[in-house]
Amino acid sequence: MSQQHNSDDDFPASKMERSKIFAKTGLKVGKNYAKYLADRVTGRGGDAEERKRDLNTKNAEDLFREFTRLRGTALKMAQSMSMDTGMMPDEFMEVMAEAQYNVPPMNRALVRKRIRDALGKMPELLFDTFESEALAAASIGQVHRARLSDGRDVAVKVQYPNVRETIESDLTVARTLFGRLVRGGSIDSHFNEVRDRLREETDYVNEADNIDFFAEQYDQDEIVVPRAVRDYSTETVLTMTYVEGQHLKEFLQNNPDQAARNHFGQLLWDFLHEQVASNHRTLHADAHPGNFLFRDDGRLGVIDFGCVKTFPQDFRDDMLRLYRARMADDDQNIERLLHQLDILHDDLSDAVRNEIRAFFDQYGSLIVEPYRTPTFDFGDPEFSQRLHDCFQEASRLREVVGSPHFIFLNKALVGLLNLLTQLEPVIDTTHSVELLNDELETLGETPVPSCSASN
Repeated sequence: MSQQHNSDDDFPASKMERSKIFAKTGLKVGKNYAKYLADRVTGRGGDAEERKRDLNTKNAEDLFREFTRLRGTALKMAQSMSMDTGMMPDEFMEVMAEAQYNVPPMNRALVRKRIRDALGKMPELLFDTFESEALAAASIGQVHRARLSDGRDVAVKVQYPNVRETIESDLTVARTLFGRLVRGGSIDSHFNEVRDRLREETDYVNEADNIDFFAEQYDQDEIVVPRAVRDYSTETVLTMTYVEGQHLKEFLQNNPDQAARNHFGQLLWDFLHEQVASNHRTLHADAHPGNFLFRDDGRLGVIDFGCVKTFPQDFRDDMLRLYRARMADDDQNIERLLHQLDILHDDLSDAVRNEIRAFFDQYGSLIVEPYRTPTFDFGDPEFSQRLHDCFQEASRLREVVGSPHFIFLNKALVGLLNLLTQLEPVIDTTHSVELLNDELETLGETPVPSCSASN
């Protein structure tokens, strides 16, 4: 856990303070580019690919450092954009992943003030116990453990000051900055998508609604979801029942046997597919290790329901059709659906078009590979390497392509694959194929052949 700050002045809440940090970051990125271009002309600093990787890493580190100070919209936007395959270089995904664990928390006085302003009383008057040191500090808020007078253990999420008020100004400035880092194309629709989700994520009443929805849909024998405590929740403070469990890093440090790895990997895999196949089309889109808990009773804890995405019906259905076309190696329908999903455009040059099509053929084939056999081993190092190479290849695309709805689908999908390749389970894919086939049949599409029949 990072050290507590000693002064409220360390938190840049005003528009002017935040604009200065953005400007400073832009200067750093510009300086990095100038050095890269000078080295390219003189031939210093290794080969071209190595220089570009160094540039990307340096830019990502500078962005991470300053956006971590900003927290809020800036950091959340950086995380979301870096998870969008093809939007940002691969090095950004690696650096920005650290933001989930290394955000400096608010000092104790500011936490107490935020709770008093939201709930009318200081935390010691609201809760039987309240731990002043944060359990976790992330991009939009931080979490403290507490206990209610009725004996329930709860987690209290406290939002950083002025987060919602800075969304528009942060995104306006960040739009210019990130426009220098992405590879061509228009990113306005992607920024609009991030902005819309941020507006939802910074409303803790909305997150309480999400918690209730997921608890009703998925809290059962194998999945544990907290419950919102409405009397102790507002738009900026969210109190929910506390869910015990270990995060992935702690779980793996205890050297779990293969059976335990397989068990939790199966729960993660099936949880995603239950959501995709649901009529609600609503996805827990923040699939990073901090949001899942591995419990001693064998159940999977799922927490943090701020980043939830409900997909339009046509987008969800076209993704199912694309899955089916990939499984059937149906090139004609793949081509049609890549246009339908705004990945391919008629106005692209042949060279760019071929490059984009080649990448998405590679990426799509990898994504459907687990479904082609009744079981799949995510501990296969060859699969992990190909996945990593594919993400690196994504950073070389010259155009920003695809529906903006891909941002949070990719966030969930890439997050899940990251979890599974660390956990290294062998999973059974038959149930997930059945779920997707049921949805395909409702669309009037021919279902995918069973795994055993496809080999």
